[in-house]
Amino acid sequence: MGTDTMQLGDGGHDRRVAQLAAEIGKALGMARDEQEVLGRAGLLHDIGKLGIPVQILGKTGPLTDDEWAVMRTHPELGLTILGATGRFTREMLAVLYHHERMDGAGYPHGLTADEIPIEARIVAVADTFDVLTSDRPYRRAFSYPEAVARVRLEAGSHLDPAVVDALMRSLAA
Repeated sequence: MGTDTMQLGDGGHDRRVAQLAAEIGKALGMARDEQEVLGRAGLLHDIGKLGIPVQILGKTGPLTDDEWAVMRTHPELGLTILGATGRFTREMLAVLYHHERMDGAGYPHGLTADEIPIEARIVAVADTFDVLTSDRPYRRAFSYPEAVARVRLEAGSHLDPAVVDALMRSLAA
C-alpha cells in the first residue's frame, strides 16, 4: 500500500465500535452468533477507508465537496474488499449501509428505516457514539453526557430509536 492511502493504526475505533455493536445486540436480545457477527462488523465497518487518500482521512479542516465525494465511496470500497474474501456476508451489510440514515438522507443508496439492515443500524449507532466520544483530527471529543444527548437527538432522523435505546441500556449496565 502506498503512502497516499490509510495505514492501519491501532484499531482503537474499530475495536470500540465492535464492542459497542455486540453489546447493543445483546441489549436487543439477539443470539450469541448474531452478536459475534456484529462484533466482526464493527471491526470491519471502515475497511473501505483503506482506499481513501490519507490527505482526506487526516484533514483537520472541513472537506471540500470533491473530498466528500471520495470519502463517501468507502462503504462500497469496503464491500469490494470483503466481497473478494468470499466470507463475511452478514458483516458486509453493515460495511455497505452503516452511513444510511433513517430519514433517507444517508449514503450510498438513500435507504430509509427498515430498508436499512439491522446490522448496519446497530453499527451506525455504535460508530456515532464512538466518534462523538473520541478526539478526531477536526475536533476534540465530546463529554460523555454531551455524546449521550447528541445520540438521543439523532434518534429517528439519523439513527434507529430502538437501537439508540439499546445503546443507552448497555451503557447503563
